[in-house]
Amino acid sequence: MQTVRRSMAWFAAAMALVSVTACGGGGGDAASGGGGSGGAAGPSASPSPAPGGGAAPSPSPAPAPVPAPPPAGTPPAAPPPGSGSAPIPDPGAGTGSTPFALSITAVPQRGLKLDWTAVAGADYYRIERDVDASDGVDNFGSGALGFVPSSAPPTRTFTDLRLTEAMNHKYRVSAMTPSGAVLSTAVATVSGDLAAAVDSLSNPVDDAGGNRARAMATALRDQDVVRHVLAVGLPGANQGMGLVKVYERAPFGGAWTEVQTLSLPQAALGDFFGASVALSPNGLYLAVGVPGDDHASAGTGVNPQPSALARDVQDSGAVQVYQYVAGQGWTPDARFKAINAGAGDAFGTAVAISNDGNLLVGAPNEDSAADPGVYQPSSADAPELGDGPSNRQDRGAVYAYVNTGQGYAFDAYVKPYVTDASQSSMYFGAALAMDAAGQRVAVGAPRASYDGALAGGVSFYRVSWGPQGDPPWTRWNLLQTFGPGGDRCVDASTSPLSPAYRGLGGALSMSTDGNWLAAGYAEKGGLVPQTGQTLPANAGQVAVYRYQNNTWAWHSSPVAPAPRANDRFGTSLALVNGANGPQLLVGAPEDGAPHKGVMRAADIVPVNLPSPAEAGAAYCFVGNASDPSRPLTLKARLKSPDPQNQQWLGQATALTQDGNEFLLSGMYDGDPRALFPNVIFFGY
Repeated sequence: MQTVRRSMAWFAAAMALVSVTACGGGGGDAASGGGGSGGAAGPSASPSPAPGGGAAPSPSPAPAPVPAPPPAGTPPAAPPPGSGSAPIPDPGAGTGSTPFALSITAVPQRGLKLDWTAVAGADYYRIERDVDASDGVDNFGSGALGFVPSSAPPTRTFTDLRLTEAMNHKYRVSAMTPSGAVLSTAVATVSGDLAAAVDSLSNPVDDAGGNRARAMATALRDQDVVRHVLAVGLPGANQGMGLVKVYERAPFGGAWTEVQTLSLPQAALGDFFGASVALSPNGLYLAVGVPGDDHASAGTGVNPQPSALARDVQDSGAVQVYQYVAGQGWTPDARFKAINAGAGDAFGTAVAISNDGNLLVGAPNEDSAADPGVYQPSSADAPELGDGPSNRQDRGAVYAYVNTGQGYAFDAYVKPYVTDASQSSMYFGAALAMDAAGQRVAVGAPRASYDGALAGGVSFYRVSWGPQGDPPWTRWNLLQTFGPGGDRCVDASTSPLSPAYRGLGGALSMSTDGNWLAAGYAEKGGLVPQTGQTLPANAGQVAVYRYQNNTWAWHSSPVAPAPRANDRFGTSLALVNGANGPQLLVGAPEDGAPHKGVMRAADIVPVNLPSPAEAGAAYCFVGNASDPSRPLTLKARLKSPDPQNQQWLGQATALTQDGNEFLLSGMYDGDPRALFPNVIFFGY
């Protein structure tokens, strides 16, 4: 993929607006179910009232009487565009004599603004929400979202909503008498693309140097103050020296605030600090990959102090780990080099870190000819593990470092299982994933031949980090390897943006409980053996695996609903698992669907001529908590609020740990005429 500078024509983002004439008093729906904002996983964000929203008046509102059902055979009303997956029935006529109108408008900070006309004789207004207008059944819950006194402006704003849920909301406003009787009601359904509600955060940092993709990671820290944490790697910043921006926000909403900018004190051009980032789920450790680092290694590679005469090892790579200290922020904790650092190994291409600070580092271009297995070499062994005439070019390796509480120690050196002893260019370690405890580990090898020649694969390990007296080969157990099925013809390459790195395992994301893993296969085309579906060339797919009864098994293979050649669905992934099941966000940075904001799954149709080309997108999938065996289903497609050619949104994706906000990043664009200049990420 080639980075292209461009000038852009911009257009204003339209607000979604619906107006519905009122129903009469007493025409409300039966109260049942919950009345919150709803969600597919994790607790829902608490809606924030607009100033002047008011509190409930002293009289207790009486429940609305239950209306008679519509006559059999009454056809439902057509759904507003983008508002639901099923027809939404007309709320029906009531008996009130004071009709009024209700409208819903998308507003910033993932918000919806309700406006209605004042009703003569009303003492206050009661607001209720049906969280899923697409199910064809009115269900406004057993409690009100809020009350607005008649003395206040007739409006209410709810912010910090999950937009993939808010797109299906229906609201009812009832004009109430002082005694709690209903004068009249108005109902409106959310519609449109909600582009005006999408959050964005910008920073004037040109990170287009070196044609390197951004990286994102999230955590939820509960130490001094509970905070969501987001780390964004900008490896192309400062002509490829790189930066990492760290942001925080409150647990139930609000704006993201930049709290710290991290960089290397002696960075060099082409270090690409931030090419990979990983936060421990508890938000106390941050690992940053520096795959272009040229410094020499020494000892076991932990805080190395090479001789002043030691020669640089070009692009051997490094990793920097930071620890969060209350009152001090992110402080450097340890620096790592491979014990056998070799030129071009790209140590730090991928990183993963547990709640205890135990660290994994991928070096997909490592070349040693060591047999498959787990080792604990000493510094004396390093020369034997380097480049040489018998090496296996770019087979790759993974390095493990244990946090002992008194510092870090080198723990293990892992070489991949192979089906052919002569195979090279597997890129084992191109992607890594680990659960919060560090006991379940997945390693991507996007050009392996586990099930399909050169199609890539994933290796699953069970890991114990102690006691340290036990050799690592007794504590690292290879459980299974998976391939996608079907061969692939692809040339070897050392570029992390090349097709060689986009086989199965080119991107990985594991839930913090270690029960779900998603693996991207962005270059997938042709037959998907597990489902029988045939995809256009390089349309892309994801393989989802589930851990049960001490084993991993294939679960489902999500694809785009209208797959198109070269969309590269699966380039990036983010997965969380909560009370309502797993949620998966899949980046497709070359998607060219002609819409902005949020589009419901039911409204997505095939596109022959992309516009804008390569604007990028992400797709949200959800699982089923009551029956986890069911395949993940598509919820929505997410686009920029103002899509542009070669924006490549979806090169990096993230989900807050509670699953309530989806985060997307693409390529830098500093055009001052842009509607969103210098944007770092969008929030949905």
